Amino acid sequence: MAKKTIADLGDLTGKKVLIRVDFNVPLDKVSGEIKNDRRIRGAIPTLKALLKAGASIIAMSHLGRPSGDATKDKLLTMDKVVERLADLLDKPVKKAGSTVVGPEVTATVAAMQPGDVVMLENVRFDPREQKNDPEFAAAIATLGDAYVNDAFGTCHNDKDASMVAVPAALKSVRKPRAVGLLVAKELEIIEGLMSAPKQPVLAVMGGAKVSDKIAFINALLQKVDHLLIGGKMAYTFLKAKGVDVGSTQVAAEELTAAQPLLQFVGTKITLPVDALAAKSDDLNSTQVFEGNIAAGFEGVDIGPKTLAAYSEKIQQAGTVIWNGPVGWFEKAAFSKGTKGIAEAMAGSSAVTVVGGGETAEAVEQFGYDAKMTHVSTGGGAFLAYVEGKKFQSLAQIDDK
Repeated sequence: MAKKTIADLGDLTGKKVLIRVDFNVPLDKVSGEIKNDRRIRGAIPTLKALLKAGASIIAMSHLGRPSGDATKDKLLTMDKVVERLADLLDKPVKKAGSTVVGPEVTATVAAMQPGDVVMLENVRFDPREQKNDPEFAAAIATLGDAYVNDAFGTCHNDKDASMVAVPAALKSVRKPRAVGLLVAKELEIIEGLMSAPKQPVLAVMGGAKVSDKIAFINALLQKVDHLLIGGKMAYTFLKAKGVDVGSTQVAAEELTAAQPLLQFVGTKITLPVDALAAKSDDLNSTQVFEGNIAAGFEGVDIGPKTLAAYSEKIQQAGTVIWNGPVGWFEKAAFSKGTKGIAEAMAGSSAVTVVGGGETAEAVEQFGYDAKMTHVSTGGGAFLAYVEGKKFQSLAQIDDK
């Protein structure tokens, strides 16, 4: 997908650039403090490049899922994000106004000088954002001379005005639209994975629900030589094969989703041979089970034999794609599997790609993010792009 990048925008001296970023960072539910700023850090190279080129920046993002109740949504303002962004850029950043668009925002933007950075309020505070509202989009579009999409994590949100209707509005007045450095890299890496990956290709799949990832799994099975399953979804496959998974909860619809994939188990798909399980009424009481899990226990991680086998397969791979933790990694006692997969990938000679979301958080938590070939910033977007879905957000960007 040959899309224009910021290098194709021409002379930006004195230009105001609207940039859609993905600053939807995890927040402490009480204080509103940012718990992980990885998504903000991901956009810094693009922002610095635009500033170096003489532009001023109008950044916009959503944050969380606002309810429409100002009291409940008070932690979802962009205030903390603005503070962190200023620290990372080492320069002042201000919020453009208390609303996403309006006279206050227009006046703030009009007063901007080259090198200035402002942030619009949480775009989802305006209900028109998720309706692709053309009037709302036009109001945002009038603020800028160019548009940059550097929000790969939200590229699959085709009904978000800031992703689709805003660049469409700029097209109507012939203003340039490009992707940022982060999105350009994501597209390059993923398209390379799908077209000419280093052989053999191995995928590791974790997470909770098979049903959520059916399309992704089917897409992977057409591309990879082998798929290793972990996480809660592993118990769905095992139960579908007749293995007793103890007190591990597996929904009926998940079993239905797994059934068509059972034909690949033992050939293209490998399931865990053992599991770490904890007592449902006492998580501190754990036991490793091979085969059936005893009643009263629920699976919380892959077992040591599975980890050893999976690690060996990773060492033999040319490319490894990983999406979804293989255990309840947030709890230290149940994190050995996920940490072990990350360690094996970091120590391999393969091209290693981590598919965003919780997996990216885990890899960073364990200190292996810098040792991966690529850690995607978009979990859902990564899945959708690999599945082959066409993104309306990218369709709005100018072709080279």
